[in-house]
Amino acid sequence: MPAKVIVVMSPKGGVGKTTTSVNLATAISELNKKTLLIDANLETPHVAIYYGFVGFKYSLEDVLNERTKIENAIYTGDNPNFHLLPSRVTKRGENKLSHKLIQINAYIEKLKGRYDFIIIDSRPSYDIDFIKLIKDANSLIISNPDITSIIEAKKLKEELEDANLNVLGLVINKVNSRIKDQMTEKETRDLMEIKNVWKIREDNKVYNALKVGIPLVLSSPKSFAAKDIINIAKQLTKI
Repeated sequence: MPAKVIVVMSPKGGVGKTTTSVNLATAISELNKKTLLIDANLETPHVAIYYGFVGFKYSLEDVLNERTKIENAIYTGDNPNFHLLPSRVTKRGENKLSHKLIQINAYIEKLKGRYDFIIIDSRPSYDIDFIKLIKDANSLIISNPDITSIIEAKKLKEELEDANLNVLGLVINKVNSRIKDQMTEKETRDLMEIKNVWKIREDNKVYNALKVGIPLVLSSPKSFAAKDIINIAKQLTKI
């Protein structure tokens, strides 16, 4: 059975899209699912940093520039079920590869038979041209719990649906029950008109995980946010 491809998206930056991508991919691999995480955010790629992974020889840029085969740019760590295809942080103006992403579906099709899940961290924007390139791709939208962020997430959902793209659900990140102005899950579901709404509680241990270069679901698996992410991962494997 070919891999389920999930493109993690957000209508704007700063909502924890990459943090969610990294930890979901890691959590799914810990559920004995062979998982590939691709950093397709060529403008500000940070996925590798979450694993303390620096100085790698090849990246997605090298694949797109046909400097190497895609197999040479895929790395694994202690868990053989988890693989990473990173992008490289470059100086401003150096990275002009966005137009070459049009080739990415051919690479993903080549890899689908090798994995159960392929998780793709995309750049934050309303631009859905990228996900349109990928055959049978599913989208997962990340948002903060404030009303303006939820409204922007709804616009992105509607744009995806208008393009006949499947939306798996919405993840509300940085939820703090002590802040009364935040949208509840029910309010969000009603406004978004979406079935699957998951929450990730605000958790300071997220920052420590990034600092030490170990995903939260591994460094602090009993933390509030890690428990929420692991729960989402379990549900995604059943959808």
